[in-house]
Amino acid sequence: MKITQDRGAQRKEFELVNESELSIKVKGFLSSQEWTIDIESIGYQKFIKTYSRIGLNVVGSFFVLMAITSWVAFIVEANSDSELDGLIWSGFFLILLGFTCFAVPLNNVLILKGGQSELKFYLDSPSRKEVELFVDKLVRLSKKKLREKYSRIDLDIPEDTFMNQLNWLLNTKLINQKEYEDKKKEYKVFKLIK
Repeated sequence: MKITQDRGAQRKEFELVNESELSIKVKGFLSSQEWTIDIESIGYQKFIKTYSRIGLNVVGSFFVLMAITSWVAFIVEANSDSELDGLIWSGFFLILLGFTCFAVPLNNVLILKGGQSELKFYLDSPSRKEVELFVDKLVRLSKKKLREKYSRIDLDIPEDTFMNQLNWLLNTKLINQKEYEDKKKEYKVFKLIK
């Protein structure tokens, strides 16, 4: 599973490798970085930060309005011999600023926290739905790996250590109360048999 995100000159690629590692590549205009992280180290607390486009639309509309005003002033004063070329060029500049305000991407992000590694995703690239589906899959895999790792019954692990691991899984809501009780019973039965 892979997701590619673009924002301006920067591109991020997140690829799930063998459902155990996440490969991350960040390429910019002047540099690139690559690294992998273990799926177990990914946090599963989602933090979403979004911005409103209203302010940018107001500023963009102001620039467009100012451009139109400068062009109207040029048309009204066109009969005089004064130099009004500045009004035309300032109008083009203001239109450019206005459309830049309308087109600039917002810094909406989804951040996975709570693990050893914090991951930051662009929320709107390629789409919010695709990003959330990818992140949900990562969270499910991370939780699954942690449950498997810390609830695995092994007689080489002392009983108090195993019970502490189960308590940790329960406290972090990786297992529910029924699973907790079942694992405790399973450990005790396994210990009696061996």
